[in-house]
Amino acid sequence: MTQVGRTGAALLPLGAALLSATAGGGVFALAHLPMPWLLGAITGTAIAVMSGVTARIPKWLRNIVLVVIGLMIGATLQPSILGNLARWPISLCAVVLYVGIVTTAQYLFFRRVGGYDAPTAYFSAAPGGFMAMTVIGGDYGGAERVIALMHAVRIVLVVFALVLGFHLLVGHAGPGHANRYVSLADVTASHWLILIGVGAVGAAASKVLRLPGAIMLGPLLAMGIVQVSGLAAVHVPSAPILVAEVVLGSSIGAQFAGASFAEVRRGFALSVTSTLVMLLVSAGFAFGLHALTGLDLEALFLAFSPGGMSGISLIALALGIEPAFVTVHNMLRVLIILIAGPALFSARWRSP
Repeated sequence: MTQVGRTGAALLPLGAALLSATAGGGVFALAHLPMPWLLGAITGTAIAVMSGVTARIPKWLRNIVLVVIGLMIGATLQPSILGNLARWPISLCAVVLYVGIVTTAQYLFFRRVGGYDAPTAYFSAAPGGFMAMTVIGGDYGGAERVIALMHAVRIVLVVFALVLGFHLLVGHAGPGHANRYVSLADVTASHWLILIGVGAVGAAASKVLRLPGAIMLGPLLAMGIVQVSGLAAVHVPSAPILVAEVVLGSSIGAQFAGASFAEVRRGFALSVTSTLVMLLVSAGFAFGLHALTGLDLEALFLAFSPGGMSGISLIALALGIEPAFVTVHNMLRVLIILIAGPALFSARWRSP
């Protein structure tokens, strides 16, 4: 096969992913559903791969989107955020308790109701760390396909529940959303240079950070420093949000590749129950912390929602609900899961 042929063959899965995601987004948009390009992209790609279509988003493209999301979240930061940090320690400490309660409850559920073995149930129960939990769970003897499926279904259900819930119950697009972004025509050349430069620096820093979600966190911190320090006031265009929704949604939907409809039906049956329990716990923490600290209730609910960190951050960004606050809390949740999760499992099941 020639180089051109190999390149074309490599691009086919990407084209299929973007086509199915765009088609799904278009259908959802015509149906006037909220955040159609995220939810529709998930649905369209999931249906495509489960029907036998080879569709996937390459890591490099997903990383570019995560850099863009990080930049846009960082650009929402203002110097006033420094004065608000003193209000966050209580909610950040509560994340530790939240992870412990949710993981324990979900583990017991998957063991006793799902009938899974200990490693499969344990690593399926973690409220985050999709890819890491799948790989680590497999190393500890768990069923990787089951772990991956349970996490993928959870993320999809949480994203759908959050978007539809905010649309139906709250009925608005979040505080200040209309004034937060500008059109592409209003972004000057100097602002584009700042965005590209800060994104490049942040992406390079992510390799040094080696934290969960660092490819998004690095640009977020870099742009946050620029904004909070007053070095520049960057105007962020709204158009990249739509592109990010399509690519990230397609990436989530592609995780259903290789899963049969029977597997997904059983996964949904278990995940609907477990996810509802997670969301109820999230709501309890959100209402409790809101009463205790006075922090924004919507931001707290997103901060304690067990979806993917990038997906939850994108929802917060698109709806204009305290993106920095939400991302920091979700990052801590995933960090606890990645560090403490395997260590606790080893101490409980692998001790000599």
